[in-house]
Amino acid sequence: MKMGKEQTRDKEELPIVYLTGRLWIPLSVFLFFLVSIFSKEELLERFLGNASMIVHQVVLYGTQIGLWMSSAFLFQRMVTVFVWDGLISGISGRPVPRLPKDVTALIIFGVAVIGVLATVFDQPVTGIWATSGVVSIVIGVALRNVILDVFIGLSMHIEQSFRIGDWVMVHQNRRETHIVGQVIEINWRTTRLKTTEKNMVVVPNSKMGEAILTNYMQPKPHFRIDLSFVLDYSVSPNRAIRILSSGVQALADGRQILGEPEPEIRLLEAQAVGQKYEVRFFILPAHISPNESKHIVNKSIIEHLARAGLTPSMDKEMVFMEQGHELPLMALSREENFDHVICRSELFQVLEDAEQRILLSGLGRKDLKGGEVLYRQGNLGDSIYFLAEGLLCSSIENPDGDVSEKVEKFNSGIHFGCEAFLKKGSRLSTVIALTDSVVFALDPKRVAEVASINGEFLALLNEKMVLGQQRIINTKWKMKRREIQPVTPPMKKGMGKTLQTFFSDLFPSTNPSAEKPTT
Repeated sequence: MKMGKEQTRDKEELPIVYLTGRLWIPLSVFLFFLVSIFSKEELLERFLGNASMIVHQVVLYGTQIGLWMSSAFLFQRMVTVFVWDGLISGISGRPVPRLPKDVTALIIFGVAVIGVLATVFDQPVTGIWATSGVVSIVIGVALRNVILDVFIGLSMHIEQSFRIGDWVMVHQNRRETHIVGQVIEINWRTTRLKTTEKNMVVVPNSKMGEAILTNYMQPKPHFRIDLSFVLDYSVSPNRAIRILSSGVQALADGRQILGEPEPEIRLLEAQAVGQKYEVRFFILPAHISPNESKHIVNKSIIEHLARAGLTPSMDKEMVFMEQGHELPLMALSREENFDHVICRSELFQVLEDAEQRILLSGLGRKDLKGGEVLYRQGNLGDSIYFLAEGLLCSSIENPDGDVSEKVEKFNSGIHFGCEAFLKKGSRLSTVIALTDSVVFALDPKRVAEVASINGEFLALLNEKMVLGQQRIINTKWKMKRREIQPVTPPMKKGMGKTLQTFFSDLFPSTNPSAEKPTT
């Protein structure tokens, strides 16, 4: 690993030395044949004077052919090193794919072969072209599928319908046979995809050219995923949207799930079993695969539903014994009862029934809209809060008050604000609602009463306070380290930026992480 890091450092610090180091083999071969062509007479007289005429002819023709081919080899390597891997790769900031290098090599060595036939064997060029045309027809008929793959591969490279690192879906006859994977290589005959099962799928270029293809990373490097959930009619739409939003927003860190474009919840349709909601969110496939993103979002939403005491709807049948009965009315927000949600939380699990009733009798409900502040850093207060539903964010400000840094996200089912109750001081952070949320404030007098008779409850409050303070300290250290970091050099301007953009689009990166999300 250490050697690999040193090689990377040498490549970055001494690019000329690194690039020219790749030329010594073709240069040595070229110089060998160049010296041989100028000293062939002396070589034949001194070392091969008694050799047969066949050996003389082999040396004579071999040195000429070797000079042509070594020149082509050296020229091809120089084009690769200084043009493709040097100039163009330096301007675009991305490695150049193998296909244009192979095309260049094919042209150079083709010219070298023509030169050998014309100068060494004294063959007319027109005859060579005529002969090659007949041979090409025969080869084309025999290898038509291979040739089709090659030319479609070239057209795909020019067309740029997908790039190395893109996540694509190759459509098949049936939906269940669609191929979803990341493009890892495009060569002469095939395109190689790495699926979410970590398998490699090799698709002939002719099939890729004929198939309908969905590129998840074009025209933007991110794309939308939709998940559906059906909830019972007894759950009001506002509450359902609040819970589903908090479940997906809890993962919106800009890497797993993108915060911009923002996830959203839509009431899709009313079904016989319940109301169908659609959860929409965006991902950057360079960071997370589509299947993995579905897994973590489904898991997070199911956890939020469970903490709210809800489950996805299921088929059911209602039987009425008498005529005139009506279906139950849809629940309203004022009819929501959170007592069972609060009692199932970690904080209330350590309490006896009588102690739970003491705390429940002094609860104060507060409904927050997305972006609304619950309390600010420095405010005085001694209440402990419990988040029943929704998603909150804790942040701190620097001493100047112009920059804030996120400390942590509060998911439903947790309590916070213990430091103000135990130390009777000001708030250490600012808490803002990321989604619509329902928060309950515990009465400080009743909390003190329960803490005086239940040591485990008091220990839980102290543990929560210490963990919260530690996260705030760690966040402050991050802010200080960021202040002393060097400023990022400015981007290229003018013609340099234009050239960089042009070559970046022409030769896409093979490193998916090089792509930046855009909105």
